[in-house]
Amino acid sequence: MDEKYTDLAVKLENVDSRSKSNQNRLDHCEAAIKELREDQKAIIILANGVDKIANEMVNIKEDIKDVKAGQSELTEKVTILENKPAQETRERLNGMMDKLLWLLIGGAAAWLLSQIIPAISW
Repeated sequence: MDEKYTDLAVKLENVDSRSKSNQNRLDHCEAAIKELREDQKAIIILANGVDKIANEMVNIKEDIKDVKAGQSELTEKVTILENKPAQETRERLNGMMDKLLWLLIGGAAAWLLSQIIPAISW
């Protein structure tokens, strides 16, 4: 019977040793799980931040489109303002050329009339 008790004591010692080993492994696993949960929370926070940045980028892209549309309109207005002095000068020159042309035509008509009138006898 002593042999039976000895076998049981050895088996009990093995179970106790395995139990302590398993408890140690469980403690390590719980610590690792806790660390993984903290990492997972950090990843979720990071993912939310990236999502917010992506949304802001979309808004910025839309704002840039609006600015570009306004920029082309502004460029057109600036071009008109830059060309205005040249256009006014061209109009003045055209007006002066018209007046000179009419002056020459009037002078030619006056000369022609002066040539015709002395030939007419009253």
